[in-house]
Amino acid sequence: MADSALQMSEIEDIFWECTVKNLGLDPAAKATQKRIRIGYPAEGAPAWKRTENVGFILVSFENDPYAQPVEISYNRDNETVADRIASYTRFIQVSWTFYGPSSYDDADKVRAGLFLNPLLFAPMYLVTDAPTPYRLPELFEGQWWERSTLVARFNEKVTRSTKVNYIESAEVQVIPNR
Repeated sequence: MADSALQMSEIEDIFWECTVKNLGLDPAAKATQKRIRIGYPAEGAPAWKRTENVGFILVSFENDPYAQPVEISYNRDNETVADRIASYTRFIQVSWTFYGPSSYDDADKVRAGLFLNPLLFAPMYLVTDAPTPYRLPELFEGQWWERSTLVARFNEKVTRSTKVNYIESAEVQVIPNR
């Protein structure tokens, strides 16, 4: 059995495409690449105009008590080897930060799309207590920039497989109390 755990870059790509589709943008258009971005600009604070609509996606892993238990099972592979399978739930937090005149509307469209189009972010599952977006204008260089943020959590079932050898023999030695 192969491992089933998404890489961080795969998760970011899934949520980028989910965001673009929920906003009704063309994923192939060059303008969409500038409109929805993964992470934040490496060159510093705002690299766009106040009148532009820009969105950022930030993915992180989150600790949760439900994620702590790991279920271990074994499947016989052959006479001397077994597959040890560890499975657990991983929590992923996705934060969308939108800037521009449509920032709140963009955040609201993405939130609605999370409930309406769950196949866009499969094989992850939305934790359905996703709060409404909040509007929080940001002061930068003496000007207020429209900003809205949406945060949602997702579950992913992860399985990790390793080969283990059966114990074929063991030496038992009895040592009396001295």
